[in-house]
Amino acid sequence: MAIKFCQALLFIIALVWAATISNYQLDRLQIPGFLMALSISWWLTPEIRARAMRLGLVDKPGEERRIHKVAVPRLGGVAIFISLLMTMTAMLAISGRLPKEGGLAGIAVGGTLIFVLGLLDDLESIPAKVKLLVQVLAGCAAYSLGVRIKYIPIPLTMNFDFGFIHLHGGEPIALMQWGLPITVIWLVGVANAVNLIDGMDGLAAGVSAISSMTIWAVALAPSINQPCAALIAAVLAGALLGFLRWNFNPAHIFIGDSGAYLVGFVLAAVSITGVLKGATAATLIVPTFVLVLLILFFPLLDTSWAIIRRLAHGRSPLSPDAEHIHHQLLRAGLSQKKVAYLLYSVTAVLGLIATSFVGQTTYLLSVGAVVLAMAVFFAEVLNRHRQRRSHRDKEILEGESPADPSNTSENPVPDNSTSTTETIS
Repeated sequence: MAIKFCQALLFIIALVWAATISNYQLDRLQIPGFLMALSISWWLTPEIRARAMRLGLVDKPGEERRIHKVAVPRLGGVAIFISLLMTMTAMLAISGRLPKEGGLAGIAVGGTLIFVLGLLDDLESIPAKVKLLVQVLAGCAAYSLGVRIKYIPIPLTMNFDFGFIHLHGGEPIALMQWGLPITVIWLVGVANAVNLIDGMDGLAAGVSAISSMTIWAVALAPSINQPCAALIAAVLAGALLGFLRWNFNPAHIFIGDSGAYLVGFVLAAVSITGVLKGATAATLIVPTFVLVLLILFFPLLDTSWAIIRRLAHGRSPLSPDAEHIHHQLLRAGLSQKKVAYLLYSVTAVLGLIATSFVGQTTYLLSVGAVVLAMAVFFAEVLNRHRQRRSHRDKEILEGESPADPSNTSENPVPDNSTSTTETIS
């Protein structure tokens, strides 16, 4: 009941905030959007988990690269997609307008296509070539609807002459006919990069949540000013954090291909509409692509190294292995939680560096502090309450008298995390 109360409270706070502090204005709905997505995802994820368990849609241990020891449902992406859809629909309805900026239509259509692809792959494996084709189609759909890399702004103070390349400060690099392939490669590449780091409890969701919060902060910078992209990033961050409550080690549910592809695609798209397209050369300290590389550094590094490693060994870059960065850290003796905390920290530090270039470090630190406080509350208060209840129910099942009779319930529920949604709560 404590968790249900917190979920309902967050949802109500989001609605009240949207109607009062945000005054129904779309460019001020980032925080209520974040809270609403968090509450929906937090509530919906165990519901999806319970249904996946009943249908037998689970990842079973056995392969060398899989590190989990028990069967775990893999449809977490469904909860993330629904929470994104419901929250964005609610925010648009509250504001009463459909923005043309921010690439919302392209993200919606392309994201839906790539989510359906991942969902079908979670249900029944799809050949890699077919997946790549559909991902390219999703990228082309997003490009046609406004998610485009047309040029890269260069700061006024930067002048470089490399002989064959001339960069003059204040003159953006126009991509012209290269805009379409570069945009599609970026969208498809980041989607697959997030999928590749999804090899450990909470890693892909946690790193992506931190990257989303960074894009949220950067997009709201006065020099960039892309509130719609910031709203999408904030909603994605909330959906991921609500899901992470059930995905952190030990995971009750995996994000799956549907979630990893969706999250990576949305991150790639809002990095274009909320970072690359927003700034003008006069307000830049570094080129915007540097900000994007800092925000998405870890998944891009891990994916690039995986491709180089596999090609060097004469294998397909699409072939799976157990040589990713998180695998190597685990073999070095770190626990899953320590590896997650380490990579979260690296992502957060790089995010702070990115926000420092646009004067948004304080904003990101404020959002991060609130999220950290919520995480500590969940871990120290709600989890301890659940552990005490589980211990009490175990004593009752064993026929022993509980230590505190006043805390007993008339209908005790056994602690069986693989049977019902209510027990996970």
